[in-house]
Amino acid sequence: MAADNRPTFFAHALALAAAHGPGPWPGGGYPLPDEQSVPFMSGAVRDGINTHHSRVEDGRAVAAEIADAVRTIIESPPDLQALQRLHDLAVDIDVLPVADPLGKQLLGAHRARVRDVGRWLAEYGTRRDAVATGIVLIGLTGDERDRELLLLMGSLEDLTLYSVVALERTQSDRDMAIFEMARRVRAWGRIQAVERLEGTTDPEIKAWLVREGFRNDVMDEYLAYIAATTGDLADALMTSDADDELLDGAGGILAALSDVSGPARTIDDYPDGAAVIDRYLTLVRDRPTLARVVAVLKLGDKGRDVATGLDWLSVVQSALHSPDPDTFTTALWPAEQLGMKVRDKVNQWLRSNPSKLYLWWYADAGELAELAEQLLPLADLATGPQVEYGVGAEFAADRVLDLVVGREGGRNWPLVRTALANRLTRNRYNAVKALTDWPRDSLPADAVPAVRAAVEAEPVDELKAALADLLRELSRPVVVTWARRR
Repeated sequence: MAADNRPTFFAHALALAAAHGPGPWPGGGYPLPDEQSVPFMSGAVRDGINTHHSRVEDGRAVAAEIADAVRTIIESPPDLQALQRLHDLAVDIDVLPVADPLGKQLLGAHRARVRDVGRWLAEYGTRRDAVATGIVLIGLTGDERDRELLLLMGSLEDLTLYSVVALERTQSDRDMAIFEMARRVRAWGRIQAVERLEGTTDPEIKAWLVREGFRNDVMDEYLAYIAATTGDLADALMTSDADDELLDGAGGILAALSDVSGPARTIDDYPDGAAVIDRYLTLVRDRPTLARVVAVLKLGDKGRDVATGLDWLSVVQSALHSPDPDTFTTALWPAEQLGMKVRDKVNQWLRSNPSKLYLWWYADAGELAELAEQLLPLADLATGPQVEYGVGAEFAADRVLDLVVGREGGRNWPLVRTALANRLTRNRYNAVKALTDWPRDSLPADAVPAVRAAVEAEPVDELKAALADLLRELSRPVVVTWARRR
């Protein structure tokens, strides 16, 4: 039975598998059973940032507490209440710093019984960190029998890191188990899995790495170097029958490596980099596609020389006339790089796709506020304040409002007034900034009443205080100098 009266993560994963197959699942499995909506920063993102850009905290004290609870369970007759107490103990911990010291704390414990505890938490747990703790325990004491459970639970992006480490420790065919996990996820889970395939010699995995495996929903830069080196991109491109899938993968890898401001190893770290770029450009010179235009333009002067060929320019021009919105938006960046005019076409598309955020970046800056006032459903966006970060497709128009008011809408009162009453916390902050900078002698007549109403309704304490400060400032009399009176 479940640890409490909430839905279990196991049941959630089974339902997703039944509806969508082994994965990747829509949205990486979010929202999770213990969430009402997708959080601003998921556990997977938090773990990804901590493992790649921060130092993991010392979790030894918490690990000792968890280990004591596990020992109490395995050294006594079966006790459901003790399992539930362990679950509740694990609910509020941060599993990442606990995982490694927990193994040391449980050295010498009865492995089969620790595994049973881990399986119970994984199958009956209803909170993310409790389930992750169970997966950690399986990784410490499990075996081949746990493969399917770990793959199922790891298909939830929030649990991939813990599942892939457990697979690494428990499966005899380590690389193939991780490979299967990597193909089931697309975001931080893909990154965590593929990083553990670095150095593999399996030809199937290597071929996948250079064609698809480096792609992820965070940044391809994280995995491009592994794909190029472990996947042996240089050797793959030397074959006379380089297929389209390989060429597109190579372009993506080289483009990601060429971003020297990225978060990972770059083309400067890749010994074969210059030779591989030359070989790639030779292979694609007579085979232009829109994706390849994007890729070669990121390769510096050599790539630009190729992209300015007539056949390549024609590909971009054709895409700018495409009725498909994804094709059109993909063409915008290369078109801008090649000096093509896109403003009028962007404005046309915005009139039928006003919630497509990417298009607004290419709209004429001088017309941005006016277009937004015309095209956005401002009355529908003045929903009243909420504690909401805007993750999800249903917030597309709210995010457009954020972009426009943040960039160019600071003197457009209908937009600022809407942002002041919008559900996204960020938009209300934008409104405070816009009104703080607004010249007092041109302040709209209803600005002060609107801010007063916003103060009363605001649920975020810090923002409520900022609004109250703004209200006091706006309510002060305007001092008119003699120079201004004349």
